[in-house]
Amino acid sequence: MISFNEAIDSINLLATDWGVESVPLEDAAGRVISEPVEADREYPPFNRAAMDGYAVRSGDILEKGIREFRVVGEIFAGQPAAIVVQSGEAVKIMTGAPVPDTADAVIKREDAVETPGGVAFHVDEFVRHQCIAKKGGDIAHGGVIINNSLQIGTGEFSVLASLGKSHVNVFRRPRVALISTGDEILPVGETPASYQIRDANRYSIAGMLDRFRIRPMFTAIVRDEAEVLRRTIESALDNDLLILSGGVSAGDADLVPGILAACGVREQFHRVKIKPGKPLWVGSHPRGARVFALPGNPYSVQAACRLFIDPFLRACFHLPAQAPLLLPMRQARKKQTQFDEFFPARIVNTATGAHAEPLAYHSSGDITASLGTDGMVRHPAGAGDLRAEEIVDLYLWNSIR
Repeated sequence: MISFNEAIDSINLLATDWGVESVPLEDAAGRVISEPVEADREYPPFNRAAMDGYAVRSGDILEKGIREFRVVGEIFAGQPAAIVVQSGEAVKIMTGAPVPDTADAVIKREDAVETPGGVAFHVDEFVRHQCIAKKGGDIAHGGVIINNSLQIGTGEFSVLASLGKSHVNVFRRPRVALISTGDEILPVGETPASYQIRDANRYSIAGMLDRFRIRPMFTAIVRDEAEVLRRTIESALDNDLLILSGGVSAGDADLVPGILAACGVREQFHRVKIKPGKPLWVGSHPRGARVFALPGNPYSVQAACRLFIDPFLRACFHLPAQAPLLLPMRQARKKQTQFDEFFPARIVNTATGAHAEPLAYHSSGDITASLGTDGMVRHPAGAGDLRAEEIVDLYLWNSIR
């Protein structure tokens, strides 16, 4: 049995990537960019009016003291700045429109009064280049806008579209197989007998995978029958990642470790000094598949997904590790074992700031253990009781940048 930190280090040794592919931009949400993205031109690509107003030559106001101007035209966004602005002249201009080369300031409309001969300005403060987003002010031509290994979200979508990236190169997603084991497991749509349960673990795991837009290629529920389980596992090892739930403890029906070994899967480790999730089994197959065999209880599966499989996938996609959030405890908690304990918690705001509030749960089989929580707090191995206001590590269920 190894420690939590040793398990993380061991899993990192299994990290790999599955190549690169080009996908249409509209299909790229949640995917991880595989190469730096450079600006195809300067941004803004022209001197852009930042306000509705009038474009003028700043020297007319700063040096000549002119306050009334003749309006010689108007420019809307999407039109070229073809007007030449002479001294004493102004051009009516709209937000987003290009500023003529012969003008170097925009006076906002609120400071302008139309006159029979044009426009007059009442300005107390005036500076050259005011209300203009200068050409190249955001980024230079060829500048790196997005680094590789960044998951595509709303901001990235906007930038990629602005750059004309109709397709984007991303890391390929793994082919994943999910196997739920146990005589007691039924598909979600069926009515269980009193001694049976529905297959919740498949959906917990699939939900975690969906954060990376990974869809399982194969799913199955397999009874505790050695030969059927062996055939199912053997066929699933053609995938890049195989995740099983159930059958990894020490009971008579816990067949998974032995069958994995018989199928040629090399054990990386079995059992971790954590609660919940101690029976975790991790290994790899010569054909390339990485294998995670999780305990069968729902909260154990959720904990293993967050603590081990999510970091593994992040490493495979070359994403930075998701560090836990440091927060003070809202109340004390007693230590229960000598293992690293991970208990459900939510973030609450108090008069002194955000705190991690522990939530009670009955066991790792409690189907509501994580309901309404933001993550899990780590109660370190060998530590004593946690005190109120003591700083703890909160492992959020959902990643943040």
